[in-house]
Amino acid sequence: MSEIDTSLTKNIKKTLLTDTNNEKWDNLQVTDKDYIMYSPRPVGYNTTAEHRFLMSNLLIGYNCESVLDIGSGRSDLYGLIVDVFGMPANYHAIDHNPVMTDIATRKWNLDAVQTGAYETAELPNAEWVIASGIFTQKRCETEDDDLQKVFNDIELLYNLSTKVVSFNLLNPINNTQHEGFFYVHPGLVLDMLIEKYQNVVVRNNYSKDVYTVLIYKF
Repeated sequence: MSEIDTSLTKNIKKTLLTDTNNEKWDNLQVTDKDYIMYSPRPVGYNTTAEHRFLMSNLLIGYNCESVLDIGSGRSDLYGLIVDVFGMPANYHAIDHNPVMTDIATRKWNLDAVQTGAYETAELPNAEWVIASGIFTQKRCETEDDDLQKVFNDIELLYNLSTKVVSFNLLNPINNTQHEGFFYVHPGLVLDMLIEKYQNVVVRNNYSKDVYTVLIYKF
């Protein structure tokens, strides 16, 4: 493990272990007024710690740089960055769901959260372009078309980034595959991305379900 990885892991673990709100957020019920804003379940996770750790894998080497958060949901990534690294130089986010973008604006007092489709929206360049969870569902009629769509979108994100593109995918290896979700072998992704972009890292360090990909431009 590199010095950067070790430092980040220590910071993340310290943040997760000392955050007294984790249990509170995890125990929220649908009927509670704070459920949609703080519970991990509306954004697809079982616990707050799980959600934050998976997001942390997208930030290896990050150091208070500008961020474009694609498929930002409640912009919880922003909260993690502030807690672990300090205020980002600049943060811009986009999500297709207006309910989520409204929550993000109110939850973090943000003024750069955009509602719309990232494929067609006018977006700013950023040092780190991060896409968490946007490639998990099937979006096309065939697996080949889904794979081509993912690589087209990666190219779009790469062109918006000046330093790093990071995203996650579902892993088909030793994993139960569910209808409607898109799984792609990490070896295939790594081979194809290295051929095109050279500086690529794949991490499968949390669970058998999700792996993280980072493409470095420096």
